[in-house]
Amino acid sequence: MRGEGQIYHTLSNGAGGRISRSRRQEMYVSMESGYERGGGRSRLMQTRTPQLKAPQSKIPASRGRSPAGSVPPASSQGRSSRKESGGIGPWLLWLLIVAMAFAAGLGTGWYIWERNTGSTVSLASIQAPEWIDQRLIRKNIYSRPAVSLRQVNDIVVHYVANPMSSAEDNRNYFDRLADQSGDGATSASAHFVIGLEGEIIQCIPVNEIAYASNNRNSDSIAIECCHPDETGEFTEATYDSLVKLTAWLCDETGISRKSVIRHYDITGKDCPRYFVGDEDAWKQFKKDVQAYQGDWGESGR
Repeated sequence: MRGEGQIYHTLSNGAGGRISRSRRQEMYVSMESGYERGGGRSRLMQTRTPQLKAPQSKIPASRGRSPAGSVPPASSQGRSSRKESGGIGPWLLWLLIVAMAFAAGLGTGWYIWERNTGSTVSLASIQAPEWIDQRLIRKNIYSRPAVSLRQVNDIVVHYVANPMSSAEDNRNYFDRLADQSGDGATSASAHFVIGLEGEIIQCIPVNEIAYASNNRNSDSIAIECCHPDETGEFTEATYDSLVKLTAWLCDETGISRKSVIRHYDITGKDCPRYFVGDEDAWKQFKKDVQAYQGDWGESGR
């Protein structure tokens, strides 16, 4: 058998003298292959890194159960966790649902109570004073549907948007809507109309709805105001009558000054135009209503 030194001598001193490193490597591999085929092994072959075998476990395989202290498989851990927590999840979910339902009911109840603290009297018992000209329009589906107004939460101020028209003109317009037929019919009305000279005409009883305030027709009283020009500013006489009428309605229905609003506050419509454009004028109007209400006394007359 050739030793390691012989192999090196052969690679270094072969025919032709010193050979290149790549050629020497090829010859070495060829020799190594030959020794392996012939069954011989050299010390050089023994220097190759041996293959490591996996260590054998000294713990015997269990039959049907895990040894003491061993960690069960992940799947069995998941099943165990689900069994332990399975009874808690549904109860927490039900408690959450009950809490949310209670909170929603409490909030709704508070809102309704807050809104219902205004009108506490029978609207049918309210009688118009002598300074209101009660000229009710005909019952019809377009302007006076004769649907009961059971409660008042707001007094809504409007302007007629028809300069120089009188209270009577607007009252008659509402009444003529009863004569409509076919498609394209118009629905409009108001409980009261205040004229350029301060006259007040009542068109609809306060215990019936009017078609003036969109989705708030069912819980509000509407006042339409005449005006001399496109600015929508009221005459002094119209303004004074509006303050007086609004204060009287507040006393009769039991609602506060905070419950006097503009059509604008409901829909964003430019109505009444002057009070929408001049916020200070609107605030002053509400102060004037409060002051007049105090002068009026408990009788409301």
